[in-house]
Amino acid sequence: DGITAARAAGFRRTKLNTVMMRGINDDEFGDLVQFALDHELDISFIEEMPLGNIEGRNTTYIASEEARETLGRRFELHPTNEDSGGPARYWRIPGHDSRIGFISPHSHNFCDTCNRVRMTAKGELYPCLGQNDAVNLLEVLRHGDDDAVRQAIVDSMGIKPFGHDFSEQMDKPQVVRFMSMTGG
Repeated sequence: DGITAARAAGFRRTKLNTVMMRGINDDEFGDLVQFALDHELDISFIEEMPLGNIEGRNTTYIASEEARETLGRRFELHPTNEDSGGPARYWRIPGHDSRIGFISPHSHNFCDTCNRVRMTAKGELYPCLGQNDAVNLLEVLRHGDDDAVRQAIVDSMGIKPFGHDFSEQMDKPQVVRFMSMTGG
């Protein structure tokens, strides 16, 4: 109903995100793509990241290539050079406007081109999902000095790492905050 209401309100290029998890939702990938095609939505499939205090993710991890191969048995996927400014690599299905994206922090580490940061509801700025380092912007924001806020954000880029090691953390995550704490 929300997607229908968004379209009725004029929103276009609405994107669905799907974290791929073996044994949990891997049997739904084809149906999700068909739903996206039927409703003129974009969809991105995301390799599971070791965020939150959950061990043993090696049993549920699915690589983007495996998902593309599975989807390729049902759909004719063509790679594109489209760039949305984010980490997704896009494929298209002939005759449809929907983009099928894959976000691959394990199998295609995109840290060298990542331009994303995350701000929590508590005013913490995380330059990288794969690290625990953050800058507390709440105090700076409370002082109302726009130049100080801008400088704090610029300074936070200094702790943005050149890469992460998600693949080595699948059994024992080092980032214990869940994605819901960081924001999406």
